[in-house]
Amino acid sequence: MTLRIRAVDPQVWTIAARGRIDLPAARAIEDAISELCDAGRSHIVIDLGEVDYMASAGLAALLTGVRRARLLRGDVRLAAMNARVREVFEMSGFDQVFTIYATVADAVASFGADSGPPAA
Repeated sequence: MTLRIRAVDPQVWTIAARGRIDLPAARAIEDAISELCDAGRSHIVIDLGEVDYMASAGLAALLTGVRRARLLRGDVRLAAMNARVREVFEMSGFDQVFTIYATVADAVASFGADSGPPAA
């Protein structure tokens, strides 16, 4: 699994994951979200377009990250997941925790479209 982190604009950052999100990868994602939040960058989009497997450790890492971002009045939004990964989110109920977008561009644009993060 690889991660690519980049600023889309001064307020929104993306983390693009590629491959399998298993325990080691989950730790890397959690660390990446943590580092962004530590730097005051709490508007984060996770690009799951190239993720082919999501373990429960990945779900837990994302949950930890969204909680942290929301404490900072930000949010973690998910984008571009394939049907297999989406099914994991739906079966676990995590599709009710996260806002999920069809594209990264839609997720990024959503930060400018609302007045704040969803209620935690």
